[in-house]
Amino acid sequence: MEAVVGELRTGRTQLERRFGPRFVPALVPPWNRIDAGVVMGLPAAGFEGLSTFGPRAMAEPTPKLVQCNTHVDLIAWRRGRLFIGPDAGIERVVAHLRARREGAVDPVEPTGILTHHLDFENDAWDFLAELVARTEAHGAATWIAPRTAFGAVTSARSA
Repeated sequence: MEAVVGELRTGRTQLERRFGPRFVPALVPPWNRIDAGVVMGLPAAGFEGLSTFGPRAMAEPTPKLVQCNTHVDLIAWRRGRLFIGPDAGIERVVAHLRARREGAVDPVEPTGILTHHLDFENDAWDFLAELVARTEAHGAATWIAPRTAFGAVTSARSA
């Protein structure tokens, strides 16, 4: 566990050095999976955020670490890594928003969308561009920056 956390610390330091103030100290583990012991070591490695897939169990899985997940995967992995289509994409976004409104999941966790930028074809990018444009034009929807998503609990904690 110490070796893994040490490697993550080294990687975080390099990214912070290269990207400066644009760097957000949040980890998105491969395949959205991470051992609980590694999660506990993330704050000591300088991470303030964690993102996996699915509704979070708690906003802070360990002190000084905010978890803000994604909830909508636009790729059908078992069907040739194809875009799921606009109808299914909208259904998944609406399903998470409904679950938030009804209290089935954390009502303050933002709805996150996995982009899989290396696997997206034009139809997936077109869908995402239209979703962003339509929601930006609607007064009830707000897109937030990663720093905001991972800082929400941190800010609330210090208030």
